[in-house]
Amino acid sequence: MRSTWQKRRRHNMRLLAAALLLASSVGAYPTATHAADDYSHTESFEGAAPPSTWSVENGGSVELSTEHYKHGGSSLHWSWSNGSKLRDTQPADLAAANVKHGGMKLWIYNEHPVHDQVTFNFGKTTEINNGIHHFSFKVNLNFKGWRAVWVKFREEGKNSAYTQNMNEPLEAMQIVPPASVPSGSLYFDNLEFWPFMVTARSADDQMPKTGLNVGQSSWDNVYYYSQQQTTLPLPATITPQEISAFDTISSRYEKWIYGDALQYAQLTGPLKMRYDALQSFIRAGLAAYNALHIVRHPNGTMTGEALYANADPHSLKFGDDVSQTVLLPLVFDYKINGNLLSKQKVIDVLDYMNDQGWANGSAIGTQDHEANRHSGYFHAVYLMRNELKAAGIFERELNTIFWYTNFGKTFDNSIYEETTADEIRTKFMYDLLYVLGMDNTPKKAQYMKGLVGLYEQALQIAPGFADTIKPDGTLFHHRGVYMNAYGDHAMQTASLIAYLLSGTPYALSDGAKSNIKKTLLTLELTSNTYTMPVGATGRFPNTTSPLTSLLAYSYLAMANTPIDTELASTFTRLWNPQSKLLQGLFKQADSYGVEYMDTLGGLQLADKLSKAGVPPKANPQGYMVMPYGAMAVNRVNDLLIGIKGWSNYAWNFESASNQNVYGAYQNYGNMQIVKNGLTSGIVESGIHLDAGWDWSRWPGTTVKHLSLAELAQKADQMRLFTDITFVGGVSSQNKYGVFAMKLHDTVFDSSFRANKSVFFFGDKMISLGSDIQNTDSLHNTETTLFQSYMPNSSMPFWYNSTTSVTHATYTSTITNTTPAWIVDPYGNGYVLPNAAGTVIMRGTQNSRNSAGTKNTSGSYTTAYINHGSAPASAGYEYAMKVGAGAQGTAAFANNMQYTVLQKNSDAHIVKNTEPGKEVTGYAIFNSHVPVDQGLIQSSSIPLMAMVQSLSSDNIVLSVADPDLRLTGLLTPSTMLKATVILKGAWHLKNANSEARVVSASAETTTVEFDAVNGKSIDIELIK
Repeated sequence: MRSTWQKRRRHNMRLLAAALLLASSVGAYPTATHAADDYSHTESFEGAAPPSTWSVENGGSVELSTEHYKHGGSSLHWSWSNGSKLRDTQPADLAAANVKHGGMKLWIYNEHPVHDQVTFNFGKTTEINNGIHHFSFKVNLNFKGWRAVWVKFREEGKNSAYTQNMNEPLEAMQIVPPASVPSGSLYFDNLEFWPFMVTARSADDQMPKTGLNVGQSSWDNVYYYSQQQTTLPLPATITPQEISAFDTISSRYEKWIYGDALQYAQLTGPLKMRYDALQSFIRAGLAAYNALHIVRHPNGTMTGEALYANADPHSLKFGDDVSQTVLLPLVFDYKINGNLLSKQKVIDVLDYMNDQGWANGSAIGTQDHEANRHSGYFHAVYLMRNELKAAGIFERELNTIFWYTNFGKTFDNSIYEETTADEIRTKFMYDLLYVLGMDNTPKKAQYMKGLVGLYEQALQIAPGFADTIKPDGTLFHHRGVYMNAYGDHAMQTASLIAYLLSGTPYALSDGAKSNIKKTLLTLELTSNTYTMPVGATGRFPNTTSPLTSLLAYSYLAMANTPIDTELASTFTRLWNPQSKLLQGLFKQADSYGVEYMDTLGGLQLADKLSKAGVPPKANPQGYMVMPYGAMAVNRVNDLLIGIKGWSNYAWNFESASNQNVYGAYQNYGNMQIVKNGLTSGIVESGIHLDAGWDWSRWPGTTVKHLSLAELAQKADQMRLFTDITFVGGVSSQNKYGVFAMKLHDTVFDSSFRANKSVFFFGDKMISLGSDIQNTDSLHNTETTLFQSYMPNSSMPFWYNSTTSVTHATYTSTITNTTPAWIVDPYGNGYVLPNAAGTVIMRGTQNSRNSAGTKNTSGSYTTAYINHGSAPASAGYEYAMKVGAGAQGTAAFANNMQYTVLQKNSDAHIVKNTEPGKEVTGYAIFNSHVPVDQGLIQSSSIPLMAMVQSLSSDNIVLSVADPDLRLTGLLTPSTMLKATVILKGAWHLKNANSEARVVSASAETTTVEFDAVNGKSIDIELIK
């Protein structure tokens, strides 16, 4: 039985590993393969005559032309007639491209669309002469303008009739014109042969053939979705109510953009900051427009700086240099400032982009992350719809939007298909603008129904490892929790759409809005006002302020009738125009980011809600677990304590070439204390990653202390999972809790294991470690209590005395086994019943920033427990009293009021003995051995539990199974009926749909729980 399970588990993990490899190509950053603007492989067409390697066969001509170009100022112009052909003999790098992943990149300009193909043949010269082709592929000529041709020879151009050695050298390229056209011409530029092509080639109308990595991810499937047909019936008519709904949505959208009857010259406060930023955006955009050198020639041709895809190594970019920087500034200069010259410039830019290849049916080589660079384009097209209609190009641009948004994904919502956070925060809005731009016909109503169906599907609780909303309210991207990026932006866009559609026949369902709300409230819980612990930040450890998306709370509150007061009071609590962080948000008005959200009208809506008289809610308090994130937070007064682990379901960390380079230990029990306040954040809490941070000493973690170089070597071993399912926590009525993890480092050192737990009793926390072991004799294994950055090197800390230590440098290694207490520079107390091996050190630390690009330094006070090298069975115990200060910690050390009942490989169990707070927490690692501590005698599975004693005959039992039991990528958590046996006779005070007493006697009571999703289940029991 177990053998079968193990095989199935290994199979699932292999599937997961394969999906993660795919996710790495569909994530938030492209895989760089070539240096930017490296033209060393580019055949030059910039001389006085065509390169000597080029020749025509059977007539035709070839010359250099300045009519159209993609590199430099000229291209190769080939004219054919009567079946002539073009040949390039011995071009540079061609021979080297005949390897796996090798191939060709080329841009083709076509002045006259043809429903036929141009053929490219490759081989030895003698083979080509005899009609034998080593590689061959065709390109459709059904376009006008520039188109990119990317092809991998062996994967996409292999000629099945070629019988010679695959490794025969390539000597020539032959280009054959379409047979159905007696004459014509094409322009070629930026021809490159590479031994390793950029990975993500996207299929399009010119090369729809599916090859390696084509159409296999959320980025590369534009062609696939363009071929889909809607499954929804076409209504006979579009009703007046539907037309009115579209008008309402459009009006709300434009007010969100420009504001509702705003008098721009009279603005004050946040709106004035936003308006001034908007004018700066406009000025920068006008300058960026001039730098494009767009010229509309008398013969109708257009030239300008060459444009390329986001993942193309060349510049300028369609997205970064035009869509994001130029289009909306021109629109606003025209619409807000009244500059009529900018109206024509918008039209010129769109014609120029179309000519450069940004067009319906064109993938510009690759769509890898391309949609994340074009918010300005999609908004500009809709905002200028009337002007573009007058210019005769609106329909062209509307078709282009259909193509690049994958709108065909809306055509069938009958089967679940994952929609990522990237898609939600971008294409959700662009899809809506596409439908709003359609004429008021039955097709518009049909398409809108399909779009709302996509919204509903994407905003449900996502199964398995899928993006975006998880059962616990956390947000997933790249198959892991991301609370500071992607997901929070996605929920802001979803909240805005909920507002725009509210009160119309297309309004989001209550279920979809409820799911969005759950994520927003979870974001609030995991953030101390505007700042969250680093553990939930993925590969952006410096980005700890997800609530810069706080306008989502106002949008979703106003999407309900009557207004959602819980969301409104949450927004009111977070809204403070005096906050420097929010003022930085107010001063943003550009479309440089992935999504365009910082509008005048959006800020006006938030400002209006802030003045509606909704009282702010109280600061959240208590302990909450997020099982899908392998994380928990404990909120005490104005402090937040966050803890993060990793498991079979939560990956170790994420990095990129210049992001989170040293973050390998980010989730090994990372426990951070985050302050509150208008300016407080991670740095103000003593965590400064850009000032000498020791990346091996995250507070709370048990790790091997490695050098920066050793950590950097591990940077590519990311998004990987351990083989342990026991990581997570239990919450008892959101007041008390346990967090525990069985650490097995299957990624960096399989000999490294440890059992770790933290018991949360309000402002008191008990940290335990046992069974710490590895065979590494070269590095010390350490458990860090704290690493506190000090903006002032004389910042005090305390050690066994209420007299502070303020020296800039200090070192102490405790060797005796007597108790000791320490207070970090931020007033948090730590008590060690056995302090042997504890090191306290203070001084300047030297390190590197998270990108690995700069040396950094800073003053720190650090305390850690040194378990030595190759520990066999080490352990630790320390208690924390957050915010206690020296006097409070000294008093706490004399009367800690807790007892460790068990700390070994089977269980960690702690009883809090404070009068009125008698709570016992359990982390049961091994269910085969009876617990027999406190009221719990045993459990059927490894689990976490708490028993609150309300009186001698009344308890609250809280249980959670940390094993999410995710058996597939898109498979929900499997429910398991687990049992806990209690001492004595008990029965439920109130019926519970998730738990029941299945047997009871004078000696024992068996309680059964429906364990699923790692959820904490509370039941009250009485005798």
